[in-house]
This record gives sequence, C-alpha cells and structure tokens, in this order.
Amino acid sequence: MHRSWALLAIGLMACHHQPPKFVLSARLRACPKQTLSSEEVVDLSERGIKAVNANRLGEHHSTQALETGLPLLKLAAWHGDVPAMNEYANLITWYGYIDNDGTPFMGRKPWQNAQEGLLFTLLAAHLSDESWADDRDTFTVLLDPSIPFPAGFFDDASGAAWLIQGWPPDTVDKTRVQAYHWRDCWAQ
Repeated sequence: MHRSWALLAIGLMACHHQPPKFVLSARLRACPKQTLSSEEVVDLSERGIKAVNANRLGEHHSTQALETGLPLLKLAAWHGDVPAMNEYANLITWYGYIDNDGTPFMGRKPWQNAQEGLLFTLLAAHLSDESWADDRDTFTVLLDPSIPFPAGFFDDASGAAWLIQGWPPDTVDKTRVQAYHWRDCWAQ
C-alpha cells in the first residue's frame, strides 16, 4: 500500500504548543502559525515516530502509544515536517477511518480523520516527490485543483484512489484545494 496513507487529544507532554484544530470548510484557512524552530520540529517528529512505535505488536500500535505520539507528529506536521506528515496521515487514516467501527477516534468522527489524513498526505506529496511517485496518475489530479476529476475517478480501487472510493467529489475537492493553498507555507 502507498506509504502516505496511513490527535488532537492528549497534551503535548512538556510542550505547551497546541496544533490548530482541523475543520474543513468552504473558506480557505491561512497557513498554520509557525511557533517552533526547525530543530524543535525535527525533535518533535523523531519523538512522535518513536512514541507511536513503542510497544508495537507487528503492524498494530497500542492505544497508549498513539495517544502519546500522534499529537507530537501532528504538531511537527503543522510545522512542515514531511516524515511527520506521512506518519500522521498513515496512522490517523488507518486507525481513525479504515480500521474503525464508526466510533470516534481521538475525539473525532471517521470522516473527519479521513479528511485530515488526506490533507496531510497531499501536503507531504506537495513537499516531496517521493510521497507520490508510484501513483502519479491519481496524485496528478489530487495535487492540482484546476484538473477536473476524470470519469471513474471515484470508482478506482487501485493505488491511493481506493481510499477516496465513493467519497463525495466536493469533499475531496475542498481537501485538495486547501492542500494546494498551503503547499508553499513552509520554507524548504
């Protein structure tokens, strides 16, 4: 599966910074406020990845590890860290949407987690060709809101397209427009 598919909840341990709440709306949101140094962002990303993988059983992450690590990854992702974006998108999409029985995950509904996972997947793809090189046709459409959705786009069960199978086009469009709007928010 494409590595980019993969909490706002628990406080950030000793860190007092909180990521902005995520809600997609028809209005474009301004770039996320940057409050951390690049060193702090890298540290958050590394600590978040280590935390989510603590006590891991094969492919399964413990609830405690997710509750500890996801907020760190999300904050690093809000600050433009591509590894954090990828890891956060993978986990919030998997546990909050795909492997979810319809109950809230980290305080949000599955559709909210799915949209946020897609947003961070697209942001990571905007910032790194590595995130989408193996699924170029799908990502070409998802990364450029000026490209209309081709016929059958929401029926495709291959690659990254399987995740958005059956989604309302306006939901995907809002997400890709927001990601496109934010693609230049972080200095490279």
